[in-house]
Amino acid sequence: MQTKTLLLALFAAVTAVASTIPRAANAPEFGTCNPAMSFAFGRPGRKATEGTFLPVDPTIAKGQQDALNPSIITNAICNQLINVCGVAKGSAGETACLAAKATVQSLGTKDATTADAFNSALGVSAAAA
Repeated sequence: MQTKTLLLALFAAVTAVASTIPRAANAPEFGTCNPAMSFAFGRPGRKATEGTFLPVDPTIAKGQQDALNPSIITNAICNQLINVCGVAKGSAGETACLAAKATVQSLGTKDATTADAFNSALGVSAAAA
């Protein structure tokens, strides 16, 4: 019984703190997730000179391997926003993600500037995760 009470109190505290985090008036809603993408060299199983992309949010990244192609990761991020992060289909959050995904595809790059462009288009930071 004490465990249930403790968990309930912890949940209430986290909910109260989360509701006080300021959000820009025109920022899209990304549900419970940070849709940022990271780029890094030498991830586990990769050569030290091999740069790959990966979602930074553990909820989005669950079951996702890193990828050499950023479009694989942007696609996964946009899908997971709907599937596991609570973003409504057709919402501003989904629309923003799809626009950022299109930006990445139009760039044709596969380096840190690609992840930076995606994150910037969404107004998120890989460092904040």
